[in-house]
Amino acid sequence: MQNSLLFSLVTSIALGLTGNCYAQIADYPTQDRILFADECVRAHPERPRQEMLYKCACLIDTMAEDIPYAEFSELATAANASTIAGERGSAVRSEGVLAQAKHYRQVLARASKSCLIQP
Repeated sequence: MQNSLLFSLVTSIALGLTGNCYAQIADYPTQDRILFADECVRAHPERPRQEMLYKCACLIDTMAEDIPYAEFSELATAANASTIAGERGSAVRSEGVLAQAKHYRQVLARASKSCLIQP
C-alpha cells in the first residue's frame, strides 16, 4: 500500500513538472511541423533524404521544447519578412522585427546543433 502511494505521488510530481513541456510541444500544429520539416529537408539537398527527415523532425521538436508555438510563429514570420529586399522590405525591417529574426536564428542554431544539422 505504501509503495503504490509513493509511486502515485512521484508520478504526479513528475507529470506536474513535465506537463508544461509536453503541452508546449503538442501546441505545434501537425501541418506546420510537416511544412517546417519539408522546407528543412529541401534546404539540405546534399544529405540523404531519410537522414534529413529524422534530423528535421528533431529540429522542430527541439524548437518546440524551447519556445511556444505562438512565439515560434511570430519569430519565424519576422525572420522571413526581414529578408524581403527593396522598398517593400523596408516596411518590416524595424528594430523589433530584426531583434525577433535574430532570436529565431539563435533558437534555430541551438536546435540545429542539438540535432546534428550542419549549417
